[in-house]
Amino acid sequence: MTTIQIIVTITGIALSIFIAWFFWLAPKGQTRVTAGIGGVQEVAITVKGGYTPDIIVVKAGQPLRMRFTRQESASCSETVLIPDFHQSANLPEGEEVLVEFTPGKPGEYGFQCKMGMLRGKLIVE
Repeated sequence: MTTIQIIVTITGIALSIFIAWFFWLAPKGQTRVTAGIGGVQEVAITVKGGYTPDIIVVKAGQPLRMRFTRQESASCSETVLIPDFHQSANLPEGEEVLVEFTPGKPGEYGFQCKMGMLRGKLIVE
């Protein structure tokens, strides 16, 4: 192997490791929601290529209001599903849609688009 081949190989391996870390292993930020007026926990979620924020921490036993605003036209993001709480909603582009329920039991619960490509996590403490 020549020096150039070694450099290219090492660079390729390093780049592959960085990509794997960035997309799958890097720690993600969490959004902690506190109760506002009337004891309702409220969070605004933007839907554009994913959910922002995608990890939401709430308290058990307090009502939760998730405000979804879809800012894209991809058909995958037309619906949000929160199966553990038997919730779903159609998300028209550019409109705010409220999903309200009370998470009762602590744990980690997923929410996703109808195809499962866009994913988020609700952490109930």
